[in-house]
Amino acid sequence: KVNSTVARLDLHLNNIGDKGGQALAEALKVNSTVAHLDLTANRIGDKGGQALAEALKVNSTVAHLDLSGNNIGPKGGQALA
Repeated sequence: KVNSTVARLDLHLNNIGDKGGQALAEALKVNSTVAHLDLTANRIGDKGGQALAEALKVNSTVAHLDLSGNNIGPKGGQALA
């Protein structure tokens, strides 16, 4: 299903991990309304960070993404840079 309404999504402190980050990344690939996404402190690691980076390559709507307090290491950070 495709979101056509939500512009701001706050999921901080939900412990979604890499699998949740990867699932969100898939949703972001087809989403054109979410402009602000807060994923603070969700235990997202390199795999989730890399998946989000791939999604952002095709998503031009997200203007703010907060990934602070996660476990993203050098590989995920490099993909997001």
